[in-house]
Amino acid sequence: MQRCTHCNAQQLDGAIFCSECGASLLGSPQRRETTASLNRAAATGEATAFEMSEPLVIDAPAVSVAPSLTLVVINSGRRITLEAVDNLLIGRKDNQRGIYPDVDLGLDGGYDAGVSRRHAMISLQNGSYCIEDLASANGTFVNGRRLPPQEACPIRPGDELKLGTLLLRFEVG
Repeated sequence: MQRCTHCNAQQLDGAIFCSECGASLLGSPQRRETTASLNRAAATGEATAFEMSEPLVIDAPAVSVAPSLTLVVINSGRRITLEAVDNLLIGRKDNQRGIYPDVDLGLDGGYDAGVSRRHAMISLQNGSYCIEDLASANGTFVNGRRLPPQEACPIRPGDELKLGTLLLRFEVG
């Protein structure tokens, strides 16, 4: 176990972010595997956490792949790929208020950019995607045009979405 240096909460080894406060755990002391240490373990016959005694075989019927959508955070280049479902909440996570959006922009500077906890909703309606501003404090924009609150607006691949001042690009596929 490791402890968050920000809030002192116990976290599982290997965690990158604190599950309580969201702070990065990369600066905290933790055991790290490197390719060199894995090669040494293999040469000495030590078992590593990544080894399996038998190959995993999954015998499952073929299933159709659900369409996916991607939001690209322009500032960081982070790609958030999600399975296309009927409704996807975009905002910032707040453990204390029990708000857990499908797309958490808190780690992308969402607080400073003015992203609300429950900022917008992307929905799939009749085979087309729409975005709706959920009466956010700093607004939602599509290709520079501010959306009226609580009205669905169609979006297409390549459209630029702005939540507060945070820029995203919408992609499908």
